[in-house]
Amino acid sequence: MLGRSLNADLRKMKGTSVILAHLLIPIITSVIFLIYYFFSPWNENMKVIAFYQAIGAGLPVLIGIFTASVMEQEQNAGNFQNMLSLSKKGVAFISKLLLLLMLCLGSVLLTTLIFGTGFGMISASGSWSNSNMEIVKICVVAALLLWGSSVPLYLWQLILAFQFGKGVSIGAGIISGLISALMLTGLGDYVWKYVFVCWTGRVPYTYLQSVLGETSVGEWLSFIPGCLIFTGISMVYYFWWVNHWEGNRISE
Repeated sequence: MLGRSLNADLRKMKGTSVILAHLLIPIITSVIFLIYYFFSPWNENMKVIAFYQAIGAGLPVLIGIFTASVMEQEQNAGNFQNMLSLSKKGVAFISKLLLLLMLCLGSVLLTTLIFGTGFGMISASGSWSNSNMEIVKICVVAALLLWGSSVPLYLWQLILAFQFGKGVSIGAGIISGLISALMLTGLGDYVWKYVFVCWTGRVPYTYLQSVLGETSVGEWLSFIPGCLIFTGISMVYYFWWVNHWEGNRISE
């Protein structure tokens, strides 16, 4: 049943710009940064860190937009009647969550492969990059951390979108992006671990700092248990909410 639901959701998304956005945004973002970095006097370490800071801070905004788009599809298709009539609503919501997470994973990996390969070709020899493959490997780990830290955002943004409407979801995404950017400054040094909306920006940033020898490895590794616990709690609440969801009460 989950496979059929995934297939149905994928076919629905083909009629929207969601899939196209997951392909074009990585290409455009990577190319713009690579062109800028070709002429930029920044050192290589800062270039890589700034790239992942930018996509990490921007991801919450995109998540808000994509979850709102998924909700709007169902709202336009009979005001959620297709979902409300299902005997197992949880399968439909799991399907949407998994599809969005798979698209996100593919998107961040595509971004990383383009940027990592291009950056390895244009960068001068640095202390941490002995080869192009080493650069790509570091970038892939940063991308996987970014993706993993985005799971709670998808859970809560889907709840906001289906419970309160697309305006709330998009607005929450924009606010989350601003908070994520703020937490990349010194203001977030001590509290970022407790603000899940900033994890997509701060986790890869902290990892790259440790790889580059600017902080200890324990800085980002110590974050993982708390992240897993919060993600688990968010999933439990998500599935509880799904079973009690009766449609969007907000008229937009």
